Amino acid sequence: MASGEVEVSPTIRGDKVVRLVVCGVEWPLRAEIPLSEFARIVESIKLLAKYVDFTGMLGPRAGGGRVPAPWTEEELEAFLAERTAGQRAFLELLARKGRVARDEVVRELREALADPSFGSRDLAGLIAGISMRIGNLGKEPLFRVERRRVGGRLMGFYEVSSKYRELLLKLLSGES
Repeated sequence: MASGEVEVSPTIRGDKVVRLVVCGVEWPLRAEIPLSEFARIVESIKLLAKYVDFTGMLGPRAGGGRVPAPWTEEELEAFLAERTAGQRAFLELLARKGRVARDEVVRELREALADPSFGSRDLAGLIAGISMRIGNLGKEPLFRVERRRVGGRLMGFYEVSSKYRELLLKLLSGES
């Protein structure tokens, strides 16, 4: 992670953030966060990161927390082999484009999967499946999710981890 860069990974159910991971550390939530307030919270986290070294908090922690481990090529290849076609198509799209708006992801996956009914809920399920498995494996995230206001509208963006972009492209070439 570059200096000043903050990775915020929310888990969203309906219109609320139900789990929040910042720089690989899960933050225990007192209450679910309405999406309407999430952009302000991300800005606050970024402000806090100017003064707090989040990466310095990644050492061994009380409560059984663990530092996400980097992927080896063999581990990532095995992980991708057990993903669904939709999950592989999502990861391949991110690897190809780097950063993609949610609406574009839905459109492209609808086409790639030849499923005209594919929508935002389907995408949320794909992402949840990938994220849960990565978390269970204790591995570094392959992408991050960002929500921000564009023209008064809250929009979602997905960005592949630059650390794994080329490896994902190599392993997923020809698939989707």
